[in-house]
Amino acid sequence: MRQRLFSFLFLLSSISAQSFFYSYIDPCEQTVVRTNVVISGEQQGFQVTYYNRTKFFTLQEVLNGDLERWTQDVYKDFEDLFPCAVKVAEEILSSVIAENVSEQFSKDEGEGGENISSTPQQVNYAIRSSQGEERWVTSFNSVYTATSFDGSKRHDGNFNFTDDFRKQSLTYGQGFNFKAKKQNVVLNGSALTYKTFEGWDWLLSTSFAKSLQKKNAEAFVLTGTYGKVSGNNFGNITMVYGQRFPFRIIGGNKITFSNYIAYTLMRYYEGNNIDDRYLLLRSPVIFMPTISMDWKLGQAFTFNLGVSMGYNTIVNDYGERDKSFSILFGTYF
Repeated sequence: MRQRLFSFLFLLSSISAQSFFYSYIDPCEQTVVRTNVVISGEQQGFQVTYYNRTKFFTLQEVLNGDLERWTQDVYKDFEDLFPCAVKVAEEILSSVIAENVSEQFSKDEGEGGENISSTPQQVNYAIRSSQGEERWVTSFNSVYTATSFDGSKRHDGNFNFTDDFRKQSLTYGQGFNFKAKKQNVVLNGSALTYKTFEGWDWLLSTSFAKSLQKKNAEAFVLTGTYGKVSGNNFGNITMVYGQRFPFRIIGGNKITFSNYIAYTLMRYYEGNNIDDRYLLLRSPVIFMPTISMDWKLGQAFTFNLGVSMGYNTIVNDYGERDKSFSILFGTYF
């Protein structure tokens, strides 16, 4: 995990400037990162930003190994709070929870914000293509919903997998519709497994979700999770809040802006040192904004197309915050 490689190559040396590049292996992604640096005659060195830390180095300090030692110390401090494996686990877990919330919204919104649970059965299919490290990864999602005759209860099943078969999730839940209060409550359980460069990890979760039926629908989800991450015991409590802003357009179609915010309230990770295994209210915030459009094709069939983004407020080793983009399209009837 902490393997690191620095190499230096002088490309050009003159009286006015020196140009060289350095490379290293990203400890989280295990990919090679290369950076070009140009030092003019007036400069004594250059500035490096690494995991939200910044320091100035002279060329002699770099050659002496000061840069490598500094990055190792910075990464150790970072890993004590946000191990790479945990960062990946919490991002994937948050996206699965947000997708489940999104599916609840799609079932709860009818004309004027009224619940459409009078439909006995409903099937949703969705395809999401997300930008990966080397290529776009496509995930397939299928949701089946069965509603009681009086619309007060429903059962949900959700199955998701990616085209490279490196991630699968299965969710089952039961929902309760309180029409007088215009609220829905959903209790569900999820199983998630995914593969990283270190092997397979798995997570089991149980969630309590509450959604408000209104024009700009809102939902709150509290999730408890236990599993194995990089062979170590892992557990956390995650909170997700989502809100949707639908706008009707010509022909009864709809454009919807939505955002989901995920935050880990508490975490336990056995892979850390004993003093750093528990983390309370110190996690980064993850934002997942989405814009989508629904086209109604007849009375019962709707086609959906959208674009979403994932934004993690934690700073990575490039001195940037992780961002991911996805294209979504699907149907429900």
